[in-house]
Amino acid sequence: MTAIPEKSNEKNKTMQHLSERGQNRQTEELVLRIREVVERSGTQKQVAARAGIPASTLSEYLKGREVKLSLAARIAEACGVSLEWLATGKDTPVTSLAQTQTESAEIDYYDEEASAGFGRCASDAPQPQQVSISRQFLHELCLTPNYTIMLKVAGDSMEPTLKAGDRLILNTSPSHFLSGVTVFVSSGQLMVKRLSPRASGTVMIISDNDRYPPQEAEISRFRWGKPDGNDSITVIGRVAYRLQAMS
Repeated sequence: MTAIPEKSNEKNKTMQHLSERGQNRQTEELVLRIREVVERSGTQKQVAARAGIPASTLSEYLKGREVKLSLAARIAEACGVSLEWLATGKDTPVTSLAQTQTESAEIDYYDEEASAGFGRCASDAPQPQQVSISRQFLHELCLTPNYTIMLKVAGDSMEPTLKAGDRLILNTSPSHFLSGVTVFVSSGQLMVKRLSPRASGTVMIISDNDRYPPQEAEISRFRWGKPDGNDSITVIGRVAYRLQAMS
């Protein structure tokens, strides 16, 4: 009576082994496809930036680490490929680079003015318009449409870097880094300033125009997301590009 369960157990072990081999093969094939599209889409750092994931995470995926579907979708978009093809090898493989150069993407344009002065009150729920922008242009800036918005500049505190009327293209992908020209909301005011972290655990909020004195805030006050009305400073995005008004 004991011989039958033993054979059954042996069969189960064999089936499990075959299943694991199949999963490993699928993972290996996925890694190969990711390597292929990353190599022709730029450096690992550029692709990771467009996908909104740490470069170290992408590096682990390229070494064979199991890829979450949600992050695979980001990599697919960053490299201009079909998620179905990236995940399974089926469907049309990629949007060619030649097609990417001629295609446009829709991004959100907020008719809001980020103050390069002492601050302007931001609307509670601004409604964006949709504007078309070249996918190739976003690609060169290491941006993806889902993490890109555009808004205007008001005031003169960031001159000569930024002038009133300039349009800013923002990278809204969350990051641990707080350096560089950044748009944020503080005390209900939408502002654009240069952020410079200090070893003391504070961040200098700097205007490029010397007429405006710098300010200092605890780094613990900064966060990404939606303004919560508290004492937090909500980062909207980092300035990736400006479109300068000629008059």
